[in-house]
Amino acid sequence: MAYYWYQSDPQLYQMEVAAMQKFFPSFTISQLQDGSGRLYWRGKVQPAGQGGMVWDLMLIYKNSHPHAGQNEYGGSVQILPLSPRLKDIADKMMPLIMQTYGDYDNVVQHGFGLGLPHIYRDQFGRNEEYFICSADPKYFKTGQNHSTSAASALSWACKWIILCEMWLNGEISDDVAMEGNY
Repeated sequence: MAYYWYQSDPQLYQMEVAAMQKFFPSFTISQLQDGSGRLYWRGKVQPAGQGGMVWDLMLIYKNSHPHAGQNEYGGSVQILPLSPRLKDIADKMMPLIMQTYGDYDNVVQHGFGLGLPHIYRDQFGRNEEYFICSADPKYFKTGQNHSTSAASALSWACKWIILCEMWLNGEISDDVAMEGNY
């Protein structure tokens, strides 16, 4: 019996590759060299178009792919921006947010506990990293006709990147950047 999802379900693997090649052909697939057996896609996107930032992203499959735990944000594919790093953006934004909202409790109430909306922290290797939250677990469905895919997670990440850049540039308000208001 195969241990990894891509060995036990080669058809799903082929569908993942086909979707990524169709929608994001510049991304390449590799295996992490940490002994976990996890696969990842890596590539660059510029969702906001010319004048927007170029984002170097890793899309890392969890070994549970395509299933995500009930309380896991982001589904079974994690989106890790390598450049720009979300931690660097958050560190730069936190003092500005503190000026606006006054104290940390008020900042957390407004959803900006990390300085950016819709991100979460998780371990990656020996480091804690900030990942794009591409899906609330209640919206991800798995089964015969529905599952997390790298292409769908990356599509959501591109939407997030556009909104994040607009928020960082002051083009949209905090309320618009918050979940459910866009």
